Amino acid sequence: MRVRSAAVVVRNKSLLVIDRFKDGSSYCVLPGGGVEEGESLREACERELLEETGLDGSAGDLLDVPMDSDVPAVYFRVDVNSETLALGGPELARTSSSNRYEPKWVDVGSLAAIPLVPDAARHAVQLVVDAHR
Repeated sequence: MRVRSAAVVVRNKSLLVIDRFKDGSSYCVLPGGGVEEGESLREACERELLEETGLDGSAGDLLDVPMDSDVPAVYFRVDVNSETLALGGPELARTSSSNRYEPKWVDVGSLAAIPLVPDAARHAVQLVVDAHR
């Protein structure tokens, strides 16, 4: 089982998410994906961010989020230099009418209304938001 490395990007009071539509379900996830062999957790986070959003980012602090043993994931606070989004990588190739990936910025103030999964991702976002206050 591969560990997932995910980016928590908060910029100008907006949170970066991947709006997903898969098999009739709609939800949001943080940009990220599986760590490849020979790759560090930070490198995986930055690579996945670039592939899924077109944004070049710098992974900072590893966030203290409990690990889910069924779907292990780590979360990093990430800074980016741009806001212009462009889906790429394997996700672009897998996009279809029943499987969509849409990177987008959402108002961090409406976090409670965003269908963000899993719960650990919501916890990671809250840590970053609290640190900005």
